[in-house]
Amino acid sequence: MSFVFAFYSHVFRELCTKLNILRPALGIFGGTFDPVHYGHTQPVIVAARQAAVQSVAMLPCHIPVHKAHAPSASRHRLAMLKLAIEQYPQLYIDEREIHSDTPSYTIHTLRALRKEYPKHPLCFFIGMDSLHSLLSWNEWQALFDYCHFVVCCRPGSKKPLSEELTHLLAQRQVSTNNALHNALNGKIFLADTPELAISSSEIRQRIEDKQPTDDMLDPKVRRYIETHKLYQPSTTF
Repeated sequence: MSFVFAFYSHVFRELCTKLNILRPALGIFGGTFDPVHYGHTQPVIVAARQAAVQSVAMLPCHIPVHKAHAPSASRHRLAMLKLAIEQYPQLYIDEREIHSDTPSYTIHTLRALRKEYPKHPLCFFIGMDSLHSLLSWNEWQALFDYCHFVVCCRPGSKKPLSEELTHLLAQRQVSTNNALHNALNGKIFLADTPELAISSSEIRQRIEDKQPTDDMLDPKVRRYIETHKLYQPSTTF
């Protein structure tokens, strides 16, 4: 039975390739996740549902290029992320960046993913704050050659768009998710996601001050933090 299934799966893949049929869209959501919290997981889950993206890779970076804060050890951030998403089958972890010894540039990761998934539309999930800074990303214009952007609304998203961003949206924004699945890349989809005013820096401070974080991050993550004595004034990572 398994042989028959494998055979027909292979035939289907070959047929899709010959007919140039696109495969299911893949989601990617990158971050430092130091620590991961509900402001990461919940908007992405809602945005993925609206974009009709069935699975999203959580992509923890090793050396963030845009953060002044030195991140916690990779092993701790990875362990916390595993705990935070274990109840969400649509989320999984891609570890390629966190094991790298070089800074994490989105364009490099997308090029690698495109080679691995030549027929899958790639949907890169970002917050509205990241959209505002998109024009400062490394090779930002080339990003659209590899992926779509699905933008999660976040607190502060009412900030006026620059003239350049307004022009970019006029060129690339789509109002329905069908457009994300009918092309490999190049579109921007604005998702209507919950506005959760949570930041990792605030959580780190609350943990240092021994304040509750029940409405900010998964209790399993908080227990891990306390067990490993993370985010303490004397902590050495």
